[in-house]
Amino acid sequence: MNPYMAYEAVNTKIMTRIGQVLNTEKLNKILDFSTVDQLIDYIKDQDIVKRMPQNHKIDNINRDSLESLLGIFKTNEIEDMIHYFSGPYKDFIKSMLIDSEIADITLILRKIARGESLSDINKRFVHSEKYTSIEFDKLIGSKSIENFTQNLKDTPYYIGLRNLSNDDAINREFHIEMKLQGVFYKTLLSKAEKLNKEDMETAKDIIGHKIDLENIQWIYRALRYYDISPEEILIYSLEGGKKIGYSRLKSLCYVKSSEEFKQLVTEYLKYNIFEGIAESDTDIGIDYNMYKYLKNKHYKNIGSCISYVIILGIIIDDLSAITEGIKYNMPREKLMEYLAYRNLTN
Repeated sequence: MNPYMAYEAVNTKIMTRIGQVLNTEKLNKILDFSTVDQLIDYIKDQDIVKRMPQNHKIDNINRDSLESLLGIFKTNEIEDMIHYFSGPYKDFIKSMLIDSEIADITLILRKIARGESLSDINKRFVHSEKYTSIEFDKLIGSKSIENFTQNLKDTPYYIGLRNLSNDDAINREFHIEMKLQGVFYKTLLSKAEKLNKEDMETAKDIIGHKIDLENIQWIYRALRYYDISPEEILIYSLEGGKKIGYSRLKSLCYVKSSEEFKQLVTEYLKYNIFEGIAESDTDIGIDYNMYKYLKNKHYKNIGSCISYVIILGIIIDDLSAITEGIKYNMPREKLMEYLAYRNLTN
């Protein structure tokens, strides 16, 4: 028995929660909506939303705040999960909150760079107020990008952003995202080292697979659209991949053609991630491939918790995609192509 983890209790919670968040019946109902207001009213009426802490609820939900509501729900679920753990396991689960913290840091950064108002920006925040060590009020008060980065001093995010310029913040958003995601995954893998052997291996397996997909997406876009050198692409790539370590990353960054890139990726992953993707498409479908990887797994360790959090993120991305699809009157069949969770019953 693991003294740091109430596995049976947390696993029972997870098994019941996924169906409450989204299932085949709910997905079909949502896809039949013709307006975003119908979708918003439906989500507001779900028990999982009604049970959210009062201080985290969003009044007057609209298209813009819906994504924040879903992000807050994910944060609340992780916070609730923390109570089932102690010691190094609690530290590991807490580190999964860094992702939402990064989302809010990026939001503030983007608005400052574009000279946009920060008024009421806190209404869009999704980070954990209980567990964050970041002074978000100080960040909101930043008058410039330089001031913003200085206000991040003594945080894990400072080193990656300390030389950031206003032009970088506007024109190199994906580069910044990779820097911040690097902090997230490095912390997760570091905390995973403190788990017992089975849990550590499971955590590294899941996180490593996610890192592989993130790197493939990054390099794929960088080679096609960013005017940067292979050396710079490599610098921004994430460490800790499961099948694509440093030497393989380097090979991908220095390919001579997109065809060579696809061949190497297929060789490394042992399956064709590009199948069904149009040549003009910039998205390799990280969520779809991650969901495929997790959907038939039946973890009896920390993997059930990691999987749950990742799938929650995938569901949120899908609901955001559905919102956009409804907004632009996209045919149901076409919209389904953009959903990672489209085959949840298969």
